[in-house]
Amino acid sequence: GAHAAANAAAGSAPQRTVRDTGFVPDAGVGCHIALDVTTTSAHSWHLGCESFDPDEYSDDVVVPDVALDVSGSSSSPRVSACNVVGDDVKVAYVSVYDVRCVGKHNRELAQGRTVDDAGRVRACTTFIVLIPPRALAHLCRLTLEPGTSVEDVRVDSDVRAWRMHSAPQDTHAQSIGFPLLGDAFLCTQSEGGELTHFFGGNLHAVDFRCDEGTPCVAVGDGVVVDVRDAHTLTGISVGNLFAWNSIILKLDTDAGEVNREDEEESTRADAAGCSTTTRDADDDMEAQQRALYDVKPGELYVEYVHIQARSARVRVGDRVRKGQVICASGSVGFSPEPHLHFTAFRSAETTAETCRVLFEPARNRRQTYVPRAGRYYNAERGLVE
Repeated sequence: GAHAAANAAAGSAPQRTVRDTGFVPDAGVGCHIALDVTTTSAHSWHLGCESFDPDEYSDDVVVPDVALDVSGSSSSPRVSACNVVGDDVKVAYVSVYDVRCVGKHNRELAQGRTVDDAGRVRACTTFIVLIPPRALAHLCRLTLEPGTSVEDVRVDSDVRAWRMHSAPQDTHAQSIGFPLLGDAFLCTQSEGGELTHFFGGNLHAVDFRCDEGTPCVAVGDGVVVDVRDAHTLTGISVGNLFAWNSIILKLDTDAGEVNREDEEESTRADAAGCSTTTRDADDDMEAQQRALYDVKPGELYVEYVHIQARSARVRVGDRVRKGQVICASGSVGFSPEPHLHFTAFRSAETTAETCRVLFEPARNRRQTYVPRAGRYYNAERGLVE
């Protein structure tokens, strides 16, 4: 009842924009995202959500993370992501291979592809949803070819408790250079983006569309602490979330206390600079957001993800200088298209949350900025008009 009322109320909801989602949709072909499955609109793709009451089931019933229900039609089974135990919101990544998926109003959902390390190519459709406690999120129906049964369908998933960042305004006091060499690069996913940047371990990451082989450069002086460039797999399979290529640098920083007057002056300069690094009525709002930044010094690690196989020009322990080419961009790991996923941390621990870093254009290092999805940037100018 409550879900039905919410669905009806949302029936005329407007289509969400890149500003709303922090993500450029054509950068995720084959990925279908719903971070609020309890509401639908004319633009929704999923089949809705229903509450799960454990009292309606016997104690020996085991509900899987992903269920394929053939009760309606054996040739068109329904795929649902389930969250029936505990009080946590869960995040689910679900991939369906080599089968056409149909969503709301019988609309066929776009497929992407995935390629494993052995070079095997498969059609793939991936769903990314947040599921409230004790709920079933109905994702799609499958279109099975004659002679194909539900047992023949491969579905992979990763379903786990969703955790938001514990300190979303955490901002490092040190600004950095731009990580790519070239004319201009579209930011396809900004911090908080709805493809992969909406939880603690990735919140402040930014993605830039770039051709494979684009030179990646050190954003500051520092030391190489990790290099992985052996994988070749790519695409949108959920399994690719756990295999990637990357380089991690520990940047040289002033780990001492920030001078409060200098910090306040820098914050004012950053806010004033917003009007020249953004172009629309959001400028005042962005300046207000900067006033909330929790700016602190400390150790700073930066990671370059999805880099091209065997492209690393550095090894663990090497010193690097700002602007030095360290590798080439690629599309390795969970990657719908070639891009660089760039992020920063205060620790090298695998469980570390991200922190925000401000980028500085070479032509005016005081005019720092945070990249926003849908806009183009480069090393010299920052925002490219």
